[in-house]
Amino acid sequence: MTASSRQVSANQVRKAGEVVRKASRGGSDGLSALRDAVDLIDSYRNLFKRPLVTANNGLRSMVRTLKLDGQVTQRLKRMQTILDKLEREPRLSLDRMQDIGGCRVVVPSVDDVYQLVHHFKTVRPIHRESDYIAQPRSSGYRGVHLIVDYGRPPRRIEIQVRTKWMHVWATTVEDISAARGINYKMDGDAPMQCFLECYPRLLVYRERNEPVPGTLVMEYSQLMEEAFWEES
Repeated sequence: MTASSRQVSANQVRKAGEVVRKASRGGSDGLSALRDAVDLIDSYRNLFKRPLVTANNGLRSMVRTLKLDGQVTQRLKRMQTILDKLEREPRLSLDRMQDIGGCRVVVPSVDDVYQLVHHFKTVRPIHRESDYIAQPRSSGYRGVHLIVDYGRPPRRIEIQVRTKWMHVWATTVEDISAARGINYKMDGDAPMQCFLECYPRLLVYRERNEPVPGTLVMEYSQLMEEAFWEES
């Protein structure tokens, strides 16, 4: 059986995640055990490839049915990203990580987001829905996330639906994080994070084609100066 088709149990996945998490903290079960754990996690990742393609194709079909100007993409979480998440969330076992496979749909407006989400829920059962438009994360992130089962046996795929301006914010945060080597997607109160929380509040007015209040423009300018000068 090849690595790409290897079936693994939930118990094996949990144990492999713990071995790798332990190694990331400086502990060790031995090089051979670590190598086996990484190989098993890679096999587990591969099990999400086919369900991910099915999810992508289904979303493209929904976008066409609703006649939305939507861009659909997919991604399989990289090994390093999985390890970072295991280290960042010590109570999360690998077999319960629900975003190893993910699809994203970017549409023009908030109305389009909810139209697609509503249609999606009439077509497939939803395991979990998180509406970060109604309740944005403290980092400023907005969007709607759906966790949906695809494939046999079922694999949970995360569906993210954003407007183009929400996507602008998210890619800006990723670019700044990469340039500085700091993960600003996490909630926090550093000057850059305060600026990035303010930025999407300004973009809301851009989405609505409404003028930005002067007080918000002043707050944005002040936070931008603090973020890009005090942390430089």
